[in-house]
Amino acid sequence: MNDLKNLFLNNIPLIDLRAPIEFTKGAFPNTTNIPLLTDDERKLVGTCYKQQGQDKAIELGHHLVQGETKSLRMQAWKNQILENPNAYLYCFRGGMRSHLVQQWLKDEGVNIPLIEGGYKALRNYLLGVFEWPIDLIRISGQTGVGKTDLLLQLENKIDLEGLANHRGSAFGEYVTNQPSQIDFESHFAVDILKLHDNNRPIIVEDEGRYIGSVNLPYAFIESMQKSPVLVLTCSQEERVQRIYQDYVVLQKSAFIEKDSNDGSEKFDTYLISALQKIQKRLGGKLFKQIKTTMQLALKQESAEHHKKWITHLLKEYYDPMYDYQLEKKSEKVIFKGDKNQIQEFINDNYYK
Repeated sequence: MNDLKNLFLNNIPLIDLRAPIEFTKGAFPNTTNIPLLTDDERKLVGTCYKQQGQDKAIELGHHLVQGETKSLRMQAWKNQILENPNAYLYCFRGGMRSHLVQQWLKDEGVNIPLIEGGYKALRNYLLGVFEWPIDLIRISGQTGVGKTDLLLQLENKIDLEGLANHRGSAFGEYVTNQPSQIDFESHFAVDILKLHDNNRPIIVEDEGRYIGSVNLPYAFIESMQKSPVLVLTCSQEERVQRIYQDYVVLQKSAFIEKDSNDGSEKFDTYLISALQKIQKRLGGKLFKQIKTTMQLALKQESAEHHKKWITHLLKEYYDPMYDYQLEKKSEKVIFKGDKNQIQEFINDNYYK
């Protein structure tokens, strides 16, 4: 398979033959891991290869995967191919593992193509996508104005925070884990592929380099920095209410849903620890003031007190930081307005 672009554009199913430990580090959309070797088996074969050479390692591999073990794995591959007859196989470099499994399946009358170059070829192709010239529009705005809400209503957008499973701030962590860096980049690159050739700019939220534990590729950051900015605005009251709803009400519900016994307590710990991440930037006095209000809000389960610390944090920390950052890219700002005005501007200028 040499046409990797169409493979991703058409959501072709992939069967990853690598060991689970390799797959966990990162793979691709529409991929199922059905390994030839378990993690322990792979380790044994690798050690044998280093100590005794390739021939002995191959011999050991065949010894480990034979009889009932081989039959069970063969059946798993055949079942997956039966459900996805257009699937492709791949291993790490498109070498021994994928060719061996391809031959085993062929011997039983099942033909399946493989990816020449394997995981490495797929990975390198997707990384190359970030080097393409990409026409972008950034949605910017103060914390809590609803940038993500707006973005999700637009066409030709990529939700970077959704891909990263993180809201991009000290308080942005979800109860579910973030993807690996490789998984994030793979899904991100495929999203670019699917939007790149339709003669419209791709709309993204204006992000920093890091979104939680994952980071945006440097080449994409460069493209963002050259792109125009649309600034979303709304009232202070709306911002505080949205932050309270998203970061307190919904976040607490998510913690409780995940752990009905200790979820509420874990949410309290999460909120305090999120504040502690920016303690140095806040300074001792401001940190202590906000923490005291936050602890009172948690103890009393008080919406009023939650909104009080949110307002304080916006006024004294997030808004000044945002104003400073916006000033540095002021020459890129081409329009400011509320949600409806931004949508109208985009429709008039980019969707005709």
